[in-house]
Amino acid sequence: MSADAPDLIARCLSGDDAAFTALYAEHAGRVKAYFLRQGFTGPDADDLTQQVFVRVFKSLHTFDPSRGTFSQWLGAIARNVARKHFRRRTQPQSFDPELAEEMFAATENPTGRAELREEIDALSQCIEALPAELARVIHLRYVQARTTLGMPEATVRLRLKEAAGLLQGCLKAKGIFE
Repeated sequence: MSADAPDLIARCLSGDDAAFTALYAEHAGRVKAYFLRQGFTGPDADDLTQQVFVRVFKSLHTFDPSRGTFSQWLGAIARNVARKHFRRRTQPQSFDPELAEEMFAATENPTGRAELREEIDALSQCIEALPAELARVIHLRYVQARTTLGMPEATVRLRLKEAAGLLQGCLKAKGIFE
């Protein structure tokens, strides 16, 4: 933050719209970059950045420089907005067996197609039985083919490994996986 930050914040608190515009101009790019790094799309990152600055506008009077810098305070608001956005998202959609079947429809063997349908149904049931967060990671990575899931890559790897272990056990119990 610039050297005149305390003055800028004081002017914002006194109702100076130009000061808030300057505050926004100085920080909006970093806030949007944070959301993009978290895996949000450009339009979502723009919307979330706006939400952050609406919250800043409403609660700037609560900023206490003795507890940290303005950038730290702003970062905490951005993290809370991201968390709230993730919590509000609907639960992951269940695996679509018809879509999977269409993808594998090149198999001409009718017996093979029946076996494939059985495997797809079993996989769908196993995914639905996963804890919600693991099912979400599986859905984002393998159904939506997203590479960034809005969480640290190490966390993604751990959750994918955990989900794979649970899916393997479930499929073994159903006689699909040996």
